[in-house]
Amino acid sequence: MSDRIAIAVLTGGYSGEAHISRESAALVMHHIDSERFEATLIHVDTDGWWVEKDGGKAPMDISELKGGATPFAGAFIMIHGTPGEDGKLQLELDALGIPHTTGNSESVARTFHKGHTNAFLKDRGIQVAVFDTIAPGQAWNAASLVAKLGLPCFVKPNEAGSSLGINRVEHERDLDAAIAYAMRFGEGGVLVESMLEGREFSVGIIPDEQGKPEALPVTEIRTSRLFFDYEAKYSGEAEEITPADLNTKDRMHLQEQAIDVYTSMGCRGLARVDMMLVPGQRCSIIEVNAVPGLSEFSIIPRQAEAFGLSNQELISRIIDHTILAD
Repeated sequence: MSDRIAIAVLTGGYSGEAHISRESAALVMHHIDSERFEATLIHVDTDGWWVEKDGGKAPMDISELKGGATPFAGAFIMIHGTPGEDGKLQLELDALGIPHTTGNSESVARTFHKGHTNAFLKDRGIQVAVFDTIAPGQAWNAASLVAKLGLPCFVKPNEAGSSLGINRVEHERDLDAAIAYAMRFGEGGVLVESMLEGREFSVGIIPDEQGKPEALPVTEIRTSRLFFDYEAKYSGEAEEITPADLNTKDRMHLQEQAIDVYTSMGCRGLARVDMMLVPGQRCSIIEVNAVPGLSEFSIIPRQAEAFGLSNQELISRIIDHTILAD
């Protein structure tokens, strides 16, 4: 019998981010320390859970993670969108007593809903853009929104990642269509935000060697497009500079703010905080990612490299201070 620790790497999901999830999981499978861990790639799709076997699909049930022939020590969650980033998967795993690499269901669900994130952070004195939320089926008034938020403004689905469904609105006449379009992405309604003018940054947070939150080097995101949308992220139309060209004061401010957000939101394991640094102001939080991408296009692996961590060391640190810490 192998003395390696069995780890289930969960991939797929039910959203438009499933293909990104598979790329993130592929990096974990390729770089996980095979001397310490025996990793199994498990697909979570709309037609059920399955593993690849003999060139086909062998179905399985979530209970087999704990009660199967080879019980897993825990689950490395690499599912972006639902059910891995909205808390639904965590709820099932926690009910079965299966350790995993993220925060609990409540924490993850809160980070997935942009409106709830903004409200939660604002209540704790953490700066966010001026915003309003529109629930499914709720009426809205374009003129009132513009009076509150100004133009340009951003319209975002509350529960979609990878910048899916986002529009920058320049004219009041275009606001209704942008909101109706964003409503098509998920069931969480829509966030409408004022535009922040400044430099955009992203900071990954990981456990340090003692398991405490530690900030990775800061990445600056620059794009020639109107904003950092899906095409900019995955079609090479953005420049991601790691480490960002910042003075020590601004760098420390961004990293400390990211750790504060991570802790306040109840994040665990790996997370990423996206921020806007507006001249003369504190940074404003744009988004919190409880299951950030780990694909070859993703920001976190580059930050880890700049920090001096290999992908293998990064993956081991996450497992050691989440799954094996329970």
